[in-house]
Amino acid sequence: MEKPPVIQLSHITKRFGTLTALEDVDFDLREGETHALVGENGAGKSTLMRILAGIYTRDEGDFLLNGQPVHLSSPHDALRLGIGMIHQELSVMPELSVAENVFLGRQLTTRFGMIDWRKMEEVAHQELTNLGFGDIDVRRPLGKYAIGIQQVVEVLRVIVSGARVLIMDEPTSSLSPAEVERLIALIAVLRESKRSVIYISHFLEEVMRVADRITVLRDGRKVATLEKSQTNLHELVTLILGREINAALPPVVQHKTDEEHTLLDVSHLTSDVFDDLSFNVKEGEVVGIYGPVGCGHFDLGRAIFGIYRCDSGTISVNGKRFPRSFSARFAIQSGLAYATESRRKSLLMEESNYRNVTMPHLFRIGRLIPRREQEMEISRPVLNVVGAHPADPEYITGRMSGGNQQKVAIARWLTFPPKVFIMSEPTRGMDVGAKSEVLGVLRKFRNEGYGVVVISTEPETILAVSDRILVMSHGKIVARMENKDLNKDVLMRLI
Repeated sequence: MEKPPVIQLSHITKRFGTLTALEDVDFDLREGETHALVGENGAGKSTLMRILAGIYTRDEGDFLLNGQPVHLSSPHDALRLGIGMIHQELSVMPELSVAENVFLGRQLTTRFGMIDWRKMEEVAHQELTNLGFGDIDVRRPLGKYAIGIQQVVEVLRVIVSGARVLIMDEPTSSLSPAEVERLIALIAVLRESKRSVIYISHFLEEVMRVADRITVLRDGRKVATLEKSQTNLHELVTLILGREINAALPPVVQHKTDEEHTLLDVSHLTSDVFDDLSFNVKEGEVVGIYGPVGCGHFDLGRAIFGIYRCDSGTISVNGKRFPRSFSARFAIQSGLAYATESRRKSLLMEESNYRNVTMPHLFRIGRLIPRREQEMEISRPVLNVVGAHPADPEYITGRMSGGNQQKVAIARWLTFPPKVFIMSEPTRGMDVGAKSEVLGVLRKFRNEGYGVVVISTEPETILAVSDRILVMSHGKIVARMENKDLNKDVLMRLI
């Protein structure tokens, strides 16, 4: 008799008021399988997984676990039944040791009721060794390790809790290429131990590497479930978007070079994480800076904007040389704009769009009491320019999709237009359609004569939008190229 799926969801429907987030969705997961779930932002992936993890309850449909009907009312119920979720935003405690993080909330105790530190360290080391990470010092504070190792520890925490099903939500969005490889190796170990993985990702090339099967959601409905061996990247993108890939990523338009002048000039910039960096950005040009996490390019963006200290070097905008020490306010007044790689840290998620748009400019538009009417008047047109949806200035930013949140982060700089935009990871964690819209905004800036710097660990983003590309590795620029006949393989080899 054939063994039933570990998880079987049938005809799942979930509504939030008048909004139907999921409608009549089927999904199943086999023992020892990695089943990928893909789709645009708002397609219903997170809602479906939150039903599985006990965060949401379904309105309609059946949920079978190992062939038996279940009803989950909390994440604790899900963990008790062996279902654990690793969220995109890690919930580790960096100041605690690796072992303490592994057993966070479920510490081992001696027969006298005392915390058994030695036992926790022994078990944590053994489990990490089983997963292929025996080189991790379980006594060391977890914050001393890179994000990739922190994610491994979070996976182990879920495993130690007894989970046989692991839901991984965008697990590689903050990882370097080397860390991605280690995570893929970890998933292979989980498969060998008969654990099942649900893998949610916008990186379709990774999906094709790790998944056994792939389910595509669009607008809250299941479009298809495919064996990996029976599909390809082009078909997946077409299924996700409901249209051909060419509609999602328009080609880069080459800019003219004869009437340009330099807007941003960085000369011999040096700090503790990068060394002797020099480059410029011309009017109507997008310069892409590509490299892995930890190569120094994120800190470079902060340094140019005045929020990271440099030891030496100069920065000039439109011919105006910056003083040795300057503030972000000085950078803004001089014509720089900067969008950080972390939307959640740069935006006030519980505030309205107009508050987020005007936040960097309150020193210009108000004194002690910001003028709400003026803020609304300033915000409305720029939200429309970037195509934010909804473009309502009073809509709460945290309720928007990741792509639309990024549009708000970009719109804030159009209120008093700068000369140079610095965009760090402008498309991180977005689906193909949202990426295309954000990159379209950056191309529009370029075509209107602004200078744009795009800093990213995603080669696809860099290749899609840049006129020139700088490649960084270990704090240095290792290559400078025009974006002609380049591809991901070339960039990966250079780092």
